[in-house]
Amino acid sequence: MKKRTKQLLSILLCGCMLVSMAVGCGTSTKEITEEEGTETVKKGNNDAEENTDAEENTSGEMEELTEIEVALLCLAPVDSAVQERVAGHVNEYLEDAIHVRANIVWYDAANYMAQVPMMIQAGETLDVIMFTPMPVTGYASLMSQGQLMDITEYIDTYGQDIKAVLGETGLAATSKNGKIYGVGGQSCNYKHESIIMIKEALEAANMLEKFEEMDSWSDLEEILLAVKEAGYGGVVNTDVAGTVVSPQPYLNGEDAFADAQWVDVAGDGNYQIYIDEATDQVKCFYTNESYKKSILRAGDWYEKGLIYKDASTSEDFSDTQLKNGVGSCEIKQVEYGWDTILNASIGKEVVTKQVVMDKLATNTYTMFGFCVPITAQEPEAAVKFINEMYRANEAHTTLQYGVEGTDWEMKEDGTAGYVGDADSAEFHMNGFPGNLMDVVAWQGSEPDLRANQTAKNAEMKASKYMGFTIDNFEISAEVTAVQNVVNEYKPGLSAGIYGANTEEKYNEFIEALEAAGIDKVVETYQKQLDAWLAE
Repeated sequence: MKKRTKQLLSILLCGCMLVSMAVGCGTSTKEITEEEGTETVKKGNNDAEENTDAEENTSGEMEELTEIEVALLCLAPVDSAVQERVAGHVNEYLEDAIHVRANIVWYDAANYMAQVPMMIQAGETLDVIMFTPMPVTGYASLMSQGQLMDITEYIDTYGQDIKAVLGETGLAATSKNGKIYGVGGQSCNYKHESIIMIKEALEAANMLEKFEEMDSWSDLEEILLAVKEAGYGGVVNTDVAGTVVSPQPYLNGEDAFADAQWVDVAGDGNYQIYIDEATDQVKCFYTNESYKKSILRAGDWYEKGLIYKDASTSEDFSDTQLKNGVGSCEIKQVEYGWDTILNASIGKEVVTKQVVMDKLATNTYTMFGFCVPITAQEPEAAVKFINEMYRANEAHTTLQYGVEGTDWEMKEDGTAGYVGDADSAEFHMNGFPGNLMDVVAWQGSEPDLRANQTAKNAEMKASKYMGFTIDNFEISAEVTAVQNVVNEYKPGLSAGIYGANTEEKYNEFIEALEAAGIDKVVETYQKQLDAWLAE
């Protein structure tokens, strides 16, 4: 057990300053003599706190702190000094509120996927991690490897805010046999596939009206050709998998937007499968004819110079690329009110075109969230920490935006924004797990954004498979083999880099999927779905 008293922490921090969490940790009110001199230094002067501490422990010991190890995902690398500053501010709150100290490390996407699963496999102590929509660190992937702890009893005791926010429906998405293995994020669930373009580029190409009235991918191609002629870039990737014109979980049809459809992937964070609602059949996502047409479209557009040439390998995502002028268009899943926030964050006005609407599904709660790995030494404190992410408080806001006054400030209209005239900060997360409905909206948002998003959430239609979650434990080897194939082929296919050879490469991809065991994966999930429907 990694427990220390607040008094001991203050002494340690004054003497050597813990490398990873040096800021904001000396909260004890006891008097401590510094080694370097004879003066007595007080850590705080709150009489009420001293009285409380004395009442809580008459033996003179301060109430114990529990240290936990936390691994979080950030879309870009976070400098160690910035990690120290932000984590220190977070711990100022956590220590007083729940007597927990979080040793937080942020990883960029590539390192998160590479390191976190290996740390668990190696038995390294991790008390809280995030599950993500990325391969290997998805909820289903972590579950299939037996890497997540049953936290049901801890949720019952220390997760009252979690339960209030997610309810039985939300928690069911991350449960198995009535046991809870994680908690999903709660954000604006009113989401849809949209095409976003820089307004300036459309105006330069005299295509703004065409964009607003377009209803097919052929129309978008015509617009992109004109925008390219006007000197602007094309479509950029929206993730590390090179996704350009085929974001999941959408099947975009042959040409007309009206033929596009959202599909339920049953909590599969790898997006290997989906369920055909018309037939209740589990199918491979990549063998769908609609997906193939999107891939062929990407190859054609790449040859025409309409796709960012480094989309398959770029470590930057679309919002950053739009801000930097790399491209003028992105196609992805967005939520209600997102476009107005993007305007402010990239410093350019955008216009959007909705393609197809989402439904509420298991995947709504398994895309991002928190879980406790089996290597955790402090699961009780871990769930206490997670619970703080499901109610309004300084720690949750700081993990989202950074330190108030340094990374962000409250604006006159009640929204959060960068300090002064700054257009960036050393730390800023783009959507953090937990209950984002309790985090102040970002500058540029419409008035009452959170209230409006909450109202929109209530309008969401649920998938007929809401609550069904795939279990890939018995086929973990096949799932891993299939994912290795996806990781090899998908970035290039999605970004269109094979041009005229796209169909040949696509056929090679499908053959590799079959060899890796995709048919067994589909068959196994089908049996699970049939059993669930029968219940």
